[in-house]
Order: sequence, then structure tokens, then C-alpha cells
Amino acid sequence: MASLDEQRLLPAFEAAAEMKIPIVNVGPGGKMNVEEDLAASIDKLASMSEKAASFGVTLCVKAHVGNAIHNTPTTLRAMDAIPSPAFGIDMDPSHIHRAGEQAEEALPAVLNRVKHIHIRDCLGKEQGPGPIELQACGRGDIDLYGYCKAMVDGGYDGPVVLEVIGASPEHSLAQVSIVAAESYGYLNAILKNLGAR
Repeated sequence: MASLDEQRLLPAFEAAAEMKIPIVNVGPGGKMNVEEDLAASIDKLASMSEKAASFGVTLCVKAHVGNAIHNTPTTLRAMDAIPSPAFGIDMDPSHIHRAGEQAEEALPAVLNRVKHIHIRDCLGKEQGPGPIELQACGRGDIDLYGYCKAMVDGGYDGPVVLEVIGASPEHSLAQVSIVAAESYGYLNAILKNLGAR
């Protein structure tokens, strides 16, 4: 779910609580480098986090290239402004990478509020993550070993979910299965090497 619209989020919180899903992820909205949009996004996230808390759910936001919260400094501003324990961070290394940062160096700064990780690789730093094949973990430019090491060293024990953007009916089941299997194998090998599996 990407929207901060209350009419969409309240039913999502209710459904998540009913199904015992602890986290609802959203995008921050707004435009990058527009101070008013950042302030509005933080205010809305604070308000919706309080509503999430009433359902026993945590609302997480991820830095998203092009949006108001788009990198580590803007993520830290949201973290500082929203003390609610029902507010967390969904850390996606591909967005941090495309924001011009090293994801493995950025993670420790926000890890104390990270409740969920969307993970994928990407080649280059263009706006989109690229074709699905290049989002398979190990195929891109992100130092996923360093990123996973930062997760392990920081004691993160929450969910890590492969997120691949752009799969369509034109992709065969075999194609998407290969991306998933390759990513699982790559991450599993890293985590075993780090003693986390």
C-alpha cells in the first residue's frame, strides 16, 4: 500500500489487525526537496501512526526516490519528529542507493526504528529499479553483503522481503521464479556466511 489517504489506511489497519499482520507499509508521498511536502508527510505519518496504534499495528514508511522522504537525512527527520512506537521504518536499500548513498552505511543510522526491510538489487542509480532480472539480489551495484552485515551486526531480527517491481503477465512463471530463487540463494548464502542462519 503506498497511499497515506486515511480512507484507505483505516480499513488496512483494521484488516491487518484482524489477520494478525503487525505492519502496514506506506510511501511518504510529496515531492523530493520540497520542504512543505516533507513537513506535510511527517505530520500525516504522525497522525496515522496514532491511528495505527489504536489497532495494535505499526505504520512503516520507506524512503522513496522522488518523494518527500527520499534519503537517510529525511528519514531521520521523520524519526525525530514521530516518537510513537507505532511508527517505524521500512528500509529499502535500492531507494537509498538511488538517492546517492551507500545503503550499508545508511542502515545503522536508522536501524533502531527499522521494523521491515524491502530488499532488491539494482544496476545504476537511475530513477527506476530496472528490469526484473537486474533486481535479483547479486546482479546489481548494491553492496548487499555489507547491507546484510549491518543488519546482523545491528541485531535486526524482523522481516526481510524480496520486492521486485515491474513483473507483468508478459513474464513467465519461470522468469519470476528464477528472480526469486536467485535472490533467496544469494541472501541465504550471505546470511549463512555471517552466522545468521
